[in-house]
Amino acid sequence: MSEVLRIRFHGRGGQGMKTASRILGSAAFDAGFVVQDSPTYGAERRGAPLAAFVRIGRESILERGAIERPHLVVVSDDTLLDDPGAAPLAGCREDTTVLVNSTRELNIPPRLVHADFTAMVLERTGRVESLSTALGAAASRLIGLDLAECLAGVEHELAQASLDAGQRALNLELAREVYELGSSWAPVPWPEDEAVETATPAVLVELALDPARRATPSVYASANSPARRTGSWRQFRPVLEPEKCNRCWLCFVWCPEAAIALDENEFPQVSYDVCKGCLLCAHECPTQAFRVEREVRA
Repeated sequence: MSEVLRIRFHGRGGQGMKTASRILGSAAFDAGFVVQDSPTYGAERRGAPLAAFVRIGRESILERGAIERPHLVVVSDDTLLDDPGAAPLAGCREDTTVLVNSTRELNIPPRLVHADFTAMVLERTGRVESLSTALGAAASRLIGLDLAECLAGVEHELAQASLDAGQRALNLELAREVYELGSSWAPVPWPEDEAVETATPAVLVELALDPARRATPSVYASANSPARRTGSWRQFRPVLEPEKCNRCWLCFVWCPEAAIALDENEFPQVSYDVCKGCLLCAHECPTQAFRVEREVRA
């Protein structure tokens, strides 16, 4: 039997969820707990779903790997709730607390905490990467760490980031603001004498050795990558202001998803079915012809 608090973070590449898990882990370690922290990246692609796992205990933690039955789930992007590949609610129990960054009305019974953390981040620091600070602080509050322990975790992780003193100060202000926001949240109950979580044994299936063209025909299919729509990953969209565009094509060349085409007058056109919102086009544009707008979904 063990007393281990299990926390699972879900986000998209570039949103800082690995850092958020490390902020929580560092804060708990600073508070005297035994901590285990590990991420998994999958496709290792900006915008692609990822997960990170934190275990917190009072004694040695005798389990490893992915967390299947979490006590707390943190979701940085509510579009992941509809993504069967990410499945952030998989394995949730009746007493699992689910913390979601969202502007939508959500129906996730029974212990749901949600807020528009993105708006708080943009107002305080102006950098969406600070979601890591906001959600790390929120998770610290939910598991019962005090403010000093929470801030110690934030400072420890920010010290390893390429932030100037002004940005570090703004992130600490953000952490205090989020921690205060959580004063009305019900804390995550500490588990007592639960069985050690063990991974589900893999089911071995004997497969016939078919030729590759028969076993995986999609690999050989021509032009199959456009079939993958990544527009649902987008949190911010680039919007072209044609009067500023000098038709240099840099956005067309740099777009990693081939989401930008050229029209008959050689102006860029963005396909929002494919654009994942990495904003590389806006970053590279020498005339700042792309306006960045926050994505709003019903």
